[in-house]
Amino acid sequence: MNRFAVTALSVLILILIPFSLKAQQFYISTELGLGIGNSLDTYYSDNDSPTLCDGYIDSEDLFDPVNGCSTDSTWENSFDGSTGIIAGAALGFSTNFGARIEAEYFNLGAQYDTVSDIGRGGEDIIDKSNQELARSEERIGNVNINSLFINVYYDLPVSGQLRPYIGGGMGFATAKVDYSSIWTRNINPDAITTADAGKAIYKGSGDEATDRQNLHTKIAGTTTTENNTLEDTVLGYQAVIGVDYMLTESTSIGVKGRWVKYAEFSDSDEWDQLRSHVSNNGPGTDTVEYTAKTDDLSAWGVSLLMKYAF
Repeated sequence: MNRFAVTALSVLILILIPFSLKAQQFYISTELGLGIGNSLDTYYSDNDSPTLCDGYIDSEDLFDPVNGCSTDSTWENSFDGSTGIIAGAALGFSTNFGARIEAEYFNLGAQYDTVSDIGRGGEDIIDKSNQELARSEERIGNVNINSLFINVYYDLPVSGQLRPYIGGGMGFATAKVDYSSIWTRNINPDAITTADAGKAIYKGSGDEATDRQNLHTKIAGTTTTENNTLEDTVLGYQAVIGVDYMLTESTSIGVKGRWVKYAEFSDSDEWDQLRSHVSNNGPGTDTVEYTAKTDDLSAWGVSLLMKYAF
């Protein structure tokens, strides 16, 4: 268990202590079930400069981009949903005011394994996608979320061995998202337009046409890649409905359905390689980093429970 989990669990226990002193009955439960991760809309930005401002590419400083060396690249993507496993455990108690309160840990692991072409972005991204890029795609692999929630349940007043209930909760989670991407320029220099007359201002004193063609040859086939596990700590909340079947006065089995939603996920990292070199625009320049965000971390789940009261 990482430092966040230990801290969050300690906070949950401190919150629960005043209520537990008046508890009528404690219980523990475990669960295992199916989770359905919803589709993801993702948003990205980085502090990269245009290719003509790359000191590794234009090492002789022969060109300036017509629109300057702005650093405002943005793009978006979408990924289909996925299924996975929900597993968890809880410690709770019934109270003398008609509700149950519990501290719950659960893990959601969904294997998205979804590849999507980059189809939306700022003007610079769209221009490259339409002309120079032979491949531009991103992949979301495994999404793993460890959550610690405080839940409140209300048991519906029915007779017999069935115990239906409704409730919800709030808490914290550490979310990890496997992310990879690849952007590859066309290997044919004639397909590269970066140094065309309408896009690049020539500053050299040699043969302009030759210098433009040489630069296109250097750009052709260059690749930007990333393969990393992004991580963030996020708030979350959930709605729950379920029913227990009493095997004995203290033991039950049950089914629980949940919908859980998390706040915006965001993390940053440098590229593994940028245009086939290290993630900067030349010696002494700032490291180029991207930021990935999504506010779509959410899931549905159905689990089987076993509960023991004491």
